[in-house]
Amino acid sequence: MERTRTLAVDVAIGVTLCALFGLEVLLNLPVTKLTWDVFGLFGLLVCAVVVSRRLPLVSFMLASAGLAYLVLLGIGTVSFTTAAMLTSYLLGRRMAGPRPAVYAFAALAAVGLGYAVLLGFVRGRLDTQMMQWLWMVFGLVLFAVFPWFAGRFVRQRAELLRAGWQRAEQLEREQRIIAERERLRERARIAQDMHDSLGHELALIALRAGGLEVDRGLDDRHRQAAGELRMTAGQASETLRTIIGLLGEPGTLAPLRPTSDSVADLVERARASGMAVDLGGDLDVTGVVGLAVRRVVQEGLTNAAKYAPGAAVAVTVERGESVTSVSVVNGQPVRSVAADGGTQRGLIGLRERALLMGGTFAAGPEDGGFAVRVRLPHDAVTVVEPIETTESVREQVRRTARRGLIVAVGAPAAIAFGLVAVMFGYYAYSVTHSVLPRAEFDQFWIGQPKDDVEAALPEMEMLDAPTLPNPPGAGCRYYLAEPAMFDFHAPVLRVCFDADRLVAKDVVRGSQQ
Repeated sequence: MERTRTLAVDVAIGVTLCALFGLEVLLNLPVTKLTWDVFGLFGLLVCAVVVSRRLPLVSFMLASAGLAYLVLLGIGTVSFTTAAMLTSYLLGRRMAGPRPAVYAFAALAAVGLGYAVLLGFVRGRLDTQMMQWLWMVFGLVLFAVFPWFAGRFVRQRAELLRAGWQRAEQLEREQRIIAERERLRERARIAQDMHDSLGHELALIALRAGGLEVDRGLDDRHRQAAGELRMTAGQASETLRTIIGLLGEPGTLAPLRPTSDSVADLVERARASGMAVDLGGDLDVTGVVGLAVRRVVQEGLTNAAKYAPGAAVAVTVERGESVTSVSVVNGQPVRSVAADGGTQRGLIGLRERALLMGGTFAAGPEDGGFAVRVRLPHDAVTVVEPIETTESVREQVRRTARRGLIVAVGAPAAIAFGLVAVMFGYYAYSVTHSVLPRAEFDQFWIGQPKDDVEAALPEMEMLDAPTLPNPPGAGCRYYLAEPAMFDFHAPVLRVCFDADRLVAKDVVRGSQQ
């Protein structure tokens, strides 16, 4: 299917270019003088289209050769100009590296320069030929370099988008792996918290059972049952510790003593380390919700100490009838810290814990600082949400593509602007240095020695001199009577020499060109 589509596109391009060239032949070209040339040019078009996919550089050179041939004959052509632009675009679109195209452009400019220099020496008008060469280079930039840059941009944009999507998918997979690992860690922490709570209760049960076991007020049967209860509670505590150790991270076991840090203890410890922490709300929260609240406060204080040193921190716990809300909000940091971005593993764990309990989690910048807000229902219902996909890499790809567009348009535009500036500067220089004052011209006389006349002539002849027939056996030179730029009707002075004598002097008009 793809092969058929590409073949159809190539056939359509070839038919269109050949039809356009055929129309030019019928309407404009002197067919009687270009009979074989016409067939050769048709062959060039067909070959350029046929090899455009496998050999795009050869295709561009074939189209450029046909265009150059017609230009040298003084024949304007839309078909070969279009073919050169199209093959140049395809050259940038289909060729991976830029060097072959750059070498081709440089070779075309060098060949044109050599031809201009040779023709200038033959005709004795090097300045005029150099000006025409600059126009040729300008046309090369406009009709070849511009399309090539456009093709390069399209190719690079497609490659960047493809690589960017692959990178984005890879980062999303890595993010999923990290999130899944943090989920497992957070579940292990939840299990650890359950061990802390249940282990403590089991220890109390074992302690009370031990007291009943040695109570002399009970008969032997009840004391034996109390002993069995004590042993069972101890075994249950040990089994719970082992299971929680297996659920935790490798190489770790649950502690023998439960963690008893409350929210107030965490805040006091932070204050002792120098943090300005404001604690408010109802701190009488127990059970699984209380453990989660303590975990949120712990992570929030840790983040504030790490990323907002010196900032004031507000910890608020609000206990409702069915939902407990906890927030840790820090202000703008007093001291700047290195913006490493962090791994956000702790926040991922808090989010996982909140979702497992059926609550909500929100974390992000707020009023120049950072806020962590969690709502936890008292009746936990597990809710699993999809992992958010990353957009940063995709946006980076878009920015790179936009920069590529700027380069694709700006680089050839800068080259063209530079060429125009050089051409304008050279034109202005030639105008100011090809002026023959009328008073000097009037003093020339027919038969005057050539050396005497040349001593009074300007250093340059004018560009774009009128094409008038020369006197038999004479060579003529043209000069401006006044420094007029872009005034094609300004008076032009002509002096003609035969051997070593002045044989003619005329005043002509620019309109006679």
